[in-house]
Amino acid sequence: METNFTDNESCRESQSKDDRHGSSALIFLGTGCSGMVPRAMCLIQPTDSPCSVCTQALTIPPECNPNYRCNTSLLIDYFNGDREHKYIVIDVGKNFREQVIRWFTCHKIPQVDSIILTHEHADAVLGLDDIRAVQPYSSTNDIDPTPVYLTQFSMDSCHGDPRQ
Repeated sequence: METNFTDNESCRESQSKDDRHGSSALIFLGTGCSGMVPRAMCLIQPTDSPCSVCTQALTIPPECNPNYRCNTSLLIDYFNGDREHKYIVIDVGKNFREQVIRWFTCHKIPQVDSIILTHEHADAVLGLDDIRAVQPYSSTNDIDPTPVYLTQFSMDSCHGDPRQ
């Protein structure tokens, strides 16, 4: 089985699902920190010696800039051998919508089949509302909900502990 690793490449250079045929892939949707890169503070309040990484973001479009990085997130495109792909996303941070627009369209990812949340912070969960755009759809609502896997601690932190 061939695995394709991609990160911040242009769509012309990366392989779409159609090109991969029967292979699985790891697609890095974001590799930045919780505040993302470029840091807004670096751009609006530069120091005497401005940060070259963040300053570069003003001159190079995001799709060509290796230092334009969204919250950390990973898409697993698992091909199970029966001509069927399953799509698992690890973390859906506050800029998940941007990641969907950039990478799901580029790699022709039609949906998300399940979600893994590694922790309860904004950089991992605030994109949950944007999952609706990539969930399987049925006008009669006869489909199963998208499973979300997380620890009980993260669930309590996101939902609020009713015992308090």
